[in-house]
Amino acid sequence: MKRVVVLAPEPIRPRMAGMGIRALELARALSSEFEARLLVPNAVAEAREAAGEVPVESAASGLGAAAARADAAVVSGHSADAWFRAAPEVPVAVDLYDPFPIENLHYAAALGEETARRDRETLARSLARGDFFLCASPEQRLFYAGALYASGRIGAANFAGDPELARLLAVVPFGVPAAPAAGDRARGRAAASVPADGPLILFGGIYDWYDPGLLFDAWPLVRSAAPDARLLFFENPNPETTPQRAFAAARARARRLDPAGTSIVFSPWLPYASRADLYAASDVVVSIASPGLESDLAYRTRLLDAAWGGVPSVTVGGGALARELEQAGSGRSSPRDPAALARAIGETLAERPGCAAAARRFARERSWDRVAAPLREWCGTAAVDPGRRPLPDVPARSFLARLLPG
Repeated sequence: MKRVVVLAPEPIRPRMAGMGIRALELARALSSEFEARLLVPNAVAEAREAAGEVPVESAASGLGAAAARADAAVVSGHSADAWFRAAPEVPVAVDLYDPFPIENLHYAAALGEETARRDRETLARSLARGDFFLCASPEQRLFYAGALYASGRIGAANFAGDPELARLLAVVPFGVPAAPAAGDRARGRAAASVPADGPLILFGGIYDWYDPGLLFDAWPLVRSAAPDARLLFFENPNPETTPQRAFAAARARARRLDPAGTSIVFSPWLPYASRADLYAASDVVVSIASPGLESDLAYRTRLLDAAWGGVPSVTVGGGALARELEQAGSGRSSPRDPAALARAIGETLAERPGCAAAARRFARERSWDRVAAPLREWCGTAAVDPGRRPLPDVPARSFLARLLPG
């Protein structure tokens, strides 16, 4: 049986965010056909608590040893830099699902040009060194196809034999469990410290490319139609590596609107394994992003995961996934206007049963096993691509240095 290593770019732990979740679920999807192992940047005991049956090893203990036992690897983000140098002979799939070089431009005021430079360098190394590339949507596929062309990976030597780039760049979006969500509404409300009665509007985590201010503008209108409605935000699970400027501004604005915190609630990030209870407790998920390139490229995973839980969505700047959900009858998009947003939320609440059923139908077609099929196919015949470019001669900052103490 072939051995595949998945290198997690973020900590794997009970309370984890999107890229950590994705690494874990891809490793789990691959384990049906391969001997899949997950390399983590945090403590192995903590990671095993979340990983369940997926074998876990420490990335800090030496990537070289893992590479010696691997027939293929899946890497992403800054963690890819370390793998490229430790395992030059192992075929590698680079997961570009998270357009972090674009996302992080929203942190420029906090992180400065140095982060943007490192992001560009990491992307350049990934484009040069990868043998197969994953993205999340048709929009991302065009973006990365342009980047691959500019980096010399698409040209006369390989285009004629693969004009669709099927052997180089595949759409592998986020997925959900194959089994339907079966959460408990009362337990979810209690976990988020939200009263049992009244509609619950879920926003979730706040990053600097989100625009919760528009929802705050609309909130008095939402409350006038549904006086017992509540709005739920989450604290970030990785504050040590994620600037909190937008979160702090949102919290300050919320306390001005609702000093007692009765209608606008901030909760610690809930464990990944308990999210079905959260979705059972929620009535609508709202996602609002600032206009720009990040919104064009985004694949809002919270919308898909909420759809798995039967939660319909209202979006502003929701990207490709939001459009698919709207076409499926499980979501609404709204103009960037408070009154229109409040109206969309009210209409979705009124039509929630039908929208929720449509959301579950949508999610059923997007299980991890299904969406990971192109990656599994590549792993079965993984080989070093002859079109690899020389590794750019720029220093690689260890991703472990950002995540591990000492």
